Amino acid sequence: MILYILIAVILLIYFWFRKRYSFWKDHGFQYLEPSIPLGSMGGVGFKEHLSEFMKRQYDYFKNKAPAFGIFFVANPVLILTDLDLIKDVTTRHFESFHEREFYINEKADPLWKNLFTAGGQEWKDLRTKLSPTFTSGRIKMMFPIVAEAADRMVEYLKPQRMLNEGLEMKEVYAAFTTEVIANVAFGLDIKCLGHPENEFRKIAKYIFDPPPWVNFKNFMIFSVPKIAKFFNMTLNPQFVTDFFMNTVRDNMEYREKNNIRRNDFFQLLLDIKNSGEGITSNEIAANSFIFFSAGFETSSSAMTFCTYELALNQDIQDRLRNEIEDVLENYNGEVTYDAIAEMKYLDMVLNETLRRYPIIDSHLRKCVKEFKIPNTNLVIPAGVGILIPVVGIHNDEKYYENPEKFDPERFNEENAKNRVPYSYMPFSEGPRICIGLRFGTMQAKIGLVKLLRNFRIFPSDKTLIPMKYSPSSGFQAPLGGMWLKLQSIN
Repeated sequence: MILYILIAVILLIYFWFRKRYSFWKDHGFQYLEPSIPLGSMGGVGFKEHLSEFMKRQYDYFKNKAPAFGIFFVANPVLILTDLDLIKDVTTRHFESFHEREFYINEKADPLWKNLFTAGGQEWKDLRTKLSPTFTSGRIKMMFPIVAEAADRMVEYLKPQRMLNEGLEMKEVYAAFTTEVIANVAFGLDIKCLGHPENEFRKIAKYIFDPPPWVNFKNFMIFSVPKIAKFFNMTLNPQFVTDFFMNTVRDNMEYREKNNIRRNDFFQLLLDIKNSGEGITSNEIAANSFIFFSAGFETSSSAMTFCTYELALNQDIQDRLRNEIEDVLENYNGEVTYDAIAEMKYLDMVLNETLRRYPIIDSHLRKCVKEFKIPNTNLVIPAGVGILIPVVGIHNDEKYYENPEKFDPERFNEENAKNRVPYSYMPFSEGPRICIGLRFGTMQAKIGLVKLLRNFRIFPSDKTLIPMKYSPSSGFQAPLGGMWLKLQSIN
């Protein structure tokens, strides 16, 4: 009897999957054939990184259809290949795609109810409240905090620069940006460089490099959100939630009790709260958390891949260093906000880094209202998740000749004017473009300028050539770290 029941259950599951896997065929879309039970992405996170999967599938389908379907386990997701359609989704018909396909368990996981995950009017209201905190003037006020942390990074590196095997620089950059974001997002002057046991650094590592079972759990949460909701699953473990909620609460109480004001992101959130505009303590914690999580990893990853390419392209490194020194001559050798704004080649180098290695390799949206793709008979059903394969588009020879070559001249003034719209979008496009892009690029630029003024950067024996990615990393990350050699200039 038990055997018959077991066979019946297996057959029911099998036919449910088969029915589910007919979704894209029923809607007339080309799709990547899935396999029970993991769908189209069985090797992602184990054998290959998501960016490698995304680029390969984009290259296969880009000339076949404006979009194609895949399955995250049993969850249908549409990947866009046509730039005009991407413009529709991100900008022209934003009202049909204003949400992100993201699982939120607000009660058990309050930190994930933030600007990144919010949708509809809630997102619009929150964006309106937070936008003034990311103006150029406000970011300029935070410049000294970032510059001081960059100076500490340089001092930390000086006695270690000539190690034969090189230094694992991704961790150095991550420690630097963790210090910065902890300071501006929470007002805490912490030390991570040389202190890997620091609680902020340990939490940051856990978020972006969790144990394999956590990666699998999070993949399942995204793939089968209804089941995740039924079992009350959370993306953050309780100790991460408790750490950030307690940190915010303690910091708020300390500032209010001692009448302390600082030029940082946390103070700006407190000012919004005290102005009566409707932001709660939980929203302060949630948005400080997402600013911390996104801010330290994106900037440190950009620095990681930028210095990798500078090590492999010494002529580009020399030209960039010369520009830095030439500009700083007009500022008495002092690295200032205005001086960095004048460094056009630095901007070109960083833009090319983000083209070649887009830190967020795929942007996420959700179709909230049925949408017919122009000039086709294809209709995107409401409720479907959307992925924009930035890594594929940025490395498409149709838009960038010889895309594997690192060439900052792609972003000189003339080439920038001729670039195909929506072929470069490291921070997304449209109303949901990254609100913190100015701060993130400023942070990376300050770190790079301070580094290049003090060191020449070379590949070491452990440098990955060609680049290989860690399959389980949330963002693109070099397998085994980024090992580079530094040679003191002064």
